[in-house]
Amino acid sequence: MMNHIGLTVSSIIKKIAVVGTLALVITTQAVAFEHQHGDSHTIVINQAWARALPPVVPNGAAYLTVTNNHDVSDTLEGVSSNIAKHSMLHESYFKDGKVAMRHLEQLPILAGKSIEFKPGGYHIMLMGLTRALVEGESFNVTLHFKNAGDITSEVTIAKRKMTHNHHH
Repeated sequence: MMNHIGLTVSSIIKKIAVVGTLALVITTQAVAFEHQHGDSHTIVINQAWARALPPVVPNGAAYLTVTNNHDVSDTLEGVSSNIAKHSMLHESYFKDGKVAMRHLEQLPILAGKSIEFKPGGYHIMLMGLTRALVEGESFNVTLHFKNAGDITSEVTIAKRKMTHNHHH
């Protein structure tokens, strides 16, 4: 009987070791998957809004604040939206006393820092609107980050800048 119990204990210990090893492998793969595809909690999108526009206006803009809570810098490499044929990162600037805009291929988001997209500065240009920007409605924008991957945020359409926060 002692042998039988000894084999059973030995068998149980081996099974526990196998289960423990499998759990470690599964956990390691899950962590690697999360790291590879980014942790959306390290990049936070706040105050996403767009100005209401009449249906005859073909282009619009979206504004928001991007905060990188990670200890590593990231790069915003592009944007897309379900409300426009084309969406691009833009920056407004003054040149010869006039406001001009330029397309940005990418925008670094430094570790622990925020960048505010606002009228007269960085913004998401929405070209070829597929519907009017109606006050009180919303649409989505997806920001494409080099490290964090794609992060989608809801954009509220308002007459002026939104003052409350949306965490995504």
